[in-house]
Amino acid sequence: MSEEIQTFTTEYLDKCAHLYVEVFNGEPWNEEWTFETARARLFEIMNTPGFIGFVFKQHELLGFVAGYCKQGEKSKSFYLEEICVQPHQQRQGIGTKLLNQLMNTLTTIEVTGVYLLTKKDGQAEAFYTKHGYQKNQQMIFMTKRF
Repeated sequence: MSEEIQTFTTEYLDKCAHLYVEVFNGEPWNEEWTFETARARLFEIMNTPGFIGFVFKQHELLGFVAGYCKQGEKSKSFYLEEICVQPHQQRQGIGTKLLNQLMNTLTTIEVTGVYLLTKKDGQAEAFYTKHGYQKNQQMIFMTKRF
């Protein structure tokens, strides 16, 4: 099967939104995304300055990765907002291929770090740990609900 990784453009927005709903409304997240809210989220990410994203295709769109660069005091970092692979295609190397493409691109543009948020103690945390990501000892994620 022919596979390709392409730049995430608006051409793929609707397909990525459908995939987002399928993935995040299922296990282990069990969220309640609609096509409209998922599309709005991905549209916002795409329109953030410094956006970088890729899609993985193998006759159909099977996954994507998206986020954006941020300039820091001395270097640029990348906030990995989303990585998403069709549930029946997970654990087949698609996420790894997307992450590798992203890292190659970030290295080329001299990004020195990547950060992200993910569900604790789950499949996603294990995926990122396998790829060398670590829990940050200097920073915590905080929230306030109102």
